[in-house]
Amino acid sequence: MKEQKQTTEKTMDKRTMEDLIISWGLPEYLESKKSSIIFKFDDDGLTDTSEKGYHCKDGSVKFCLYDEELGKVLFSMEFFRSGFGIKRLSPESKFGVTLQLLFVHDESLRKKGIASYYFNGLREYAIREKEKCIRVNANANAKNFRKNSKQNALSQKDLEKFYKDRSTPVMPVELI
Repeated sequence: MKEQKQTTEKTMDKRTMEDLIISWGLPEYLESKKSSIIFKFDDDGLTDTSEKGYHCKDGSVKFCLYDEELGKVLFSMEFFRSGFGIKRLSPESKFGVTLQLLFVHDESLRKKGIASYYFNGLREYAIREKEKCIRVNANANAKNFRKNSKQNALSQKDLEKFYKDRSTPVMPVELI
């Protein structure tokens, strides 16, 4: 019975996290297409992208916005809470949320505020969870991006500035 309860709690955690992300909604630029865009937390049916491993489990999330009408992934984000167990033992430790991926796949949608919109959602989540910071490996040439168009993509310098500009006293952003 105890094992069944733990499984149910984990399932609820997953659903709660998925519900939270879905509650962020769509940025204004995508609102007109909201009837065809879904939040995906798995790889099922995704054939247009080399990005894989979408999930939502144990403090780790990788999701995408998928346009069912066009049959393509528009945006992906991956993050996890680092040091969650250790933080309970040592609240002074500087653990936080680590942003692994923030990527607008469709070059025509870049520089339309989509990445900023979801970064802001992540920041609000981190503040609510009383995290210390958001850690980001800002790498404009990461392997995730190699097979995709660089059109309208940020340079390394601009990418670092993008994240530094989103750092606040309440939720600092650390480049790693």
